[in-house]
Amino acid sequence: MTDPRRGAGRTSIFLAALALCATPLVSLAQESEAWTPPPPAEMPDTFDWVQLPSGEWLGGEIKVLYEDNVEFDSDEMGLVTIDWGDVVELRTSRVLEVRPLGKEPVLGRILVKDGTVTVIGDETVTFPQEEVLTMTAGEPQEINFWSGEASGSGNYRSGNTDQETLNARISAQRRTVEQRMLFDYIGNYDETENEETENNHRLSGDWDRFVTDRFFWTPIFAEYFKEKFQNIEHRGTVGVCLGYEIIDTGRTQWRVSGGPAYTKTWFEDVEPGENDTEESPAFVGKTRFDHELTDTIDVWYDYRFLLTEDDAGGYSHRMETGIAIDIIGDLDLRASYVWDHISEPTANEDGEKPEKDDYQLLFGVGYSF
Repeated sequence: MTDPRRGAGRTSIFLAALALCATPLVSLAQESEAWTPPPPAEMPDTFDWVQLPSGEWLGGEIKVLYEDNVEFDSDEMGLVTIDWGDVVELRTSRVLEVRPLGKEPVLGRILVKDGTVTVIGDETVTFPQEEVLTMTAGEPQEINFWSGEASGSGNYRSGNTDQETLNARISAQRRTVEQRMLFDYIGNYDETENEETENNHRLSGDWDRFVTDRFFWTPIFAEYFKEKFQNIEHRGTVGVCLGYEIIDTGRTQWRVSGGPAYTKTWFEDVEPGENDTEESPAFVGKTRFDHELTDTIDVWYDYRFLLTEDDAGGYSHRMETGIAIDIIGDLDLRASYVWDHISEPTANEDGEKPEKDDYQLLFGVGYSF
């Protein structure tokens, strides 16, 4: 016969062992709950707050939402870029201006939760998160609307060969919920044995106004071009364009535009009896493709052409493609290839026509702001 006291003893031992095994699990569960960050106040007073898919909250200040990217100035991490689709919750202490798809821009403090955007202003407005096109500071500070980049390279040699080479590029963009202004400058200079072998400059500006989330029109664009070795002392072009954003995501942007224009060219020198200036109606076409290959590598392709009468150059284009690799902070390494072409170059006073094509391979360091 089995001793009942022995069975009770075995039961007590089993329950004690089970309790010992359960204790770490309970402690681990309590520890996990302790690490779950509590949400901030429903509508905070000091910081803007954004929650990521990991559950983490970042406190700081929203700079801008554009092209499905949120630029967020975190107190701890500095300026970071977050995909709009990765924003789980958002709560702002400041007033922002939001442009939703197909609706008028609205002002107010922003609450994003469960895929819904609530704008709390003079009146409360709600709409789905995926309908937000842009978001900027509602209490305007001009600096909040600007971004850009600058890059350059140089080479200096002395001794058997004296040479100085400089390449520079500056791009700036002002963007609000309804319009975009683009400014771009690129210049190249080379002097070998005290003789210029390259001297060209291009400065352009575009003012785009969005009609829908994809269609835009350019009330005015302008470009100044100087290329001594293509016999172009100055060339000015102005016109209007219609455009469309073919792709507009957080990682990829591709836009096309085109329209009528007017151009005037001043030549360095011409053959005897020829006009030293030419005016012409023109047509301009442009396309720009930008893609973020990885978090640290970006590529781009930029192509623009100009059609004029033959005396003003005929067909000309500028094609540029390149890659930028982040190295530290806002600095990156850049390499680009540029092809300039003009189908009907104007002969100089000696009757010599410049080459139709110029090619450049550029390496340098860039800074984004």
